[in-house]
Amino acid sequence: MKNCYFPVIFLWILLAGCVKQYKRTIRVCDNKLYLEIFNVNPAGIDSHYLTDSLNFRLYVGKFDNEHENFHYACEGDSLFIERIASIDTTGKMTVMETRVYNLIDLKKKRKFE
Repeated sequence: MKNCYFPVIFLWILLAGCVKQYKRTIRVCDNKLYLEIFNVNPAGIDSHYLTDSLNFRLYVGKFDNEHENFHYACEGDSLFIERIASIDTTGKMTVMETRVYNLIDLKKKRKFE
């Protein structure tokens, strides 16, 4: 009879651990923007949201914080987001993807994700 409860308890623990939990907020781009970091599951998957707190909130993406990360840089009205990852055993980080956003356009669209 005790074995009947094991799958139910295991499933409950698995699902309870996959709830998005707030970790911290970091200032980026000379304190113009804020990066909100959430823990998505206990396996070390985080998600990033970039915001100016008033006009927009941009979902950047999920990543395995052991092998990946995002790098943020601002130049004038341009925002550069790079997804970097270690793809070999040396641990050297390589740029996997680069996205460019116009901060003026983000503020005008007032999109909250």
